[in-house]
Amino acid sequence: MPKGQAKTAQADDTQVDTIDLFIAEWKQQRPDLDFDYLATLGRILRVSAHVRESMDNWLAPFGLTWEMFDLLASLQRSGSKDGLRPTDLYQACMLSSGATTNRIDRAEKLNYAVRRPDPDDGRATRIALTKRGHTLAEKAMTEHSTRAGAISDRLNAKEQEQLAHLLRKLLRSFEAPDENVRPTKRQDATGRDVELVQP
Repeated sequence: MPKGQAKTAQADDTQVDTIDLFIAEWKQQRPDLDFDYLATLGRILRVSAHVRESMDNWLAPFGLTWEMFDLLASLQRSGSKDGLRPTDLYQACMLSSGATTNRIDRAEKLNYAVRRPDPDDGRATRIALTKRGHTLAEKAMTEHSTRAGAISDRLNAKEQEQLAHLLRKLLRSFEAPDENVRPTKRQDATGRDVELVQP
């Protein structure tokens, strides 16, 4: 087998992986508990750890960690010249407000991003990419998309579709809004939040 081929070859579904071993070991140590959840959640967590390590490796040549790339990519993805509010950023990056502030501070020191007055609210600020940050995000995203796509392609098209469907279902169980809760705010034509009167 050529060098490196083992890493790119698709795994045989009948082969035992690390999670199978963990499940077997836990069933011996704690036969009173059900560890079937590891078959799904355990693999999600372990695959995530491998992917994050790979991402850090291919982002390193750009001088980026995953955390900084996530911030720059979120700003670029928005497509807004005015940038995003800090609350939009910590929701996109799934961070606390304090962690988001620290990340924004680092981006500013590196001249990747800048704080600007919010055109819709003089008391608020928005975070926007600088020219340097935009150029870096463009280059890093090109590499990221290619390398991440190669990992995804370890599954065939049908498998990717099936996995995406199931992961979407699981993700929505955490993030889908409660249909029984009516919104308390809406945005007017300028994007400003307006309080709604509840009946």
